[in-house]
Amino acid sequence: MLEEILLDEPAKAKSKIYKHILEIDPGEYPIHYFEKVTGYSHIKTANLLQGINKELKEIEPTTALLNAKDKVVVAKQMPSHQQYQQFLFANGVPYRVLLASLLYPEQDLRDFGEQTGLSQSSLMRRLKPLVEYLKTKDIRLNCLQMEITGRESFIRLMYFNFFWSVDFGTRLYEYFDEVWGRSLDSFMAPEDLVYLKYVEKREFSMYHGLSFLRTRQECYVDEPQINRLNYPGTNYQFKEALEAEGVPETYREREANFINYMIFYWPQYFAYDDPRLTIVKRQYRTLTKSKEQAQLVASRIQEKLAITNKAQQELFLLNLQTIFARWHLLGSKVPRNLDFIMERLKGHDPEFNQFFEQVNHALAGIATDEVELVNVLTITCLNAYHSGTTAEKLKVGIVGFPNHFLLYAMINRIDSLPFVEFSLMNTASEETFDAVITCSTELLPANVKAYWVVEGVASFDAMENFLFQLYKEKSNRISTALVEVM
Repeated sequence: MLEEILLDEPAKAKSKIYKHILEIDPGEYPIHYFEKVTGYSHIKTANLLQGINKELKEIEPTTALLNAKDKVVVAKQMPSHQQYQQFLFANGVPYRVLLASLLYPEQDLRDFGEQTGLSQSSLMRRLKPLVEYLKTKDIRLNCLQMEITGRESFIRLMYFNFFWSVDFGTRLYEYFDEVWGRSLDSFMAPEDLVYLKYVEKREFSMYHGLSFLRTRQECYVDEPQINRLNYPGTNYQFKEALEAEGVPETYREREANFINYMIFYWPQYFAYDDPRLTIVKRQYRTLTKSKEQAQLVASRIQEKLAITNKAQQELFLLNLQTIFARWHLLGSKVPRNLDFIMERLKGHDPEFNQFFEQVNHALAGIATDEVELVNVLTITCLNAYHSGTTAEKLKVGIVGFPNHFLLYAMINRIDSLPFVEFSLMNTASEETFDAVITCSTELLPANVKAYWVVEGVASFDAMENFLFQLYKEKSNRISTALVEVM
């Protein structure tokens, strides 16, 4: 779905061609070979390949897709499809307009057109898919003014989802370095890190940055129910930064509460020793409606799930309650990064449709015609269904997945490997792992020995092969060491 929102037709065609390039054997190929892939004329296909060649050089200067004979050179080592696709996302009109609306709110579409050399009609045409997506979330993009309006909490989530999906917040970090002369992480105090054992610090910092910039536009979060939840003593340093900008105390507290909500009450939980759980469990005991709904749904599908582990059952109920509590507070139109990968997740698990129907039936008397609610509950139930006890062999860390439902799918896959034990981590972790699984090399801790970058569910097979090879290497080293000792 992200491709449909952020890429125009030429960019989609280039992404398709490059994906095919990475799937064929290394060697030289004539341009007419790729005409079969594109369905375009020789001239149009050649122009697309020249565009890909130019863009790959921006990603990796040593890459040369076209040689002097005007043939396509497929090398053994090339930028991944994810790298290229993210480059296309980041340089497309929709994403650049989103960035400008936040970072340079004084700009309008005329200014943007002068910078890009594109006419207003061309810009409006390329923005149409983004405008239509935002409408489904009750968010309005005024294209001419490049102004975004709607429920402020939804706008923050929308920005976060796009920024994370495209460049993991890199452009936001660069902006604070260049314009404000400070790191985006500087809003965070040491006491804020106490609860981030299984949270990527970058998430916290990005929410700080979004809040800081939107309040400068006098756009404030107003969610009374969020303000009534329990939070630890965090965000003092961030609130001081808002105070220095003249933000009134009432708004400072609301902004800090919303950021805490996103860290404590928005995500799904995967680890029993997560330091956030103490606060969340205490609060959830008082939210009787969402608690009862979680218990009712769990009881109706318990036989199918067959969860016998008490700790696992508790975590499962807590995750169900998180979904119901969020539904009561924000409704079904809330932007989620799950929006961008839902169809792929459905296709990844052959049992999705069966569980979807069971969950939908289990919601009788609670909700009707709530497809988004059923989707997220289904994925949570599938994770519980697939969970089991695994052998402990290869020690794997997982970092940098704020899309908790993609994380679910990946954990299910890793959890099925009898030679792997895994745990969640963050970039500040000093624990030693045999390998780390991440969604970006920018999120890797300094002491990593081996790593794998996940490029969506389609890369799970290759990830599994990578882990198995590491396991064999580790087993061989252990066997060799035993022989030497004997």
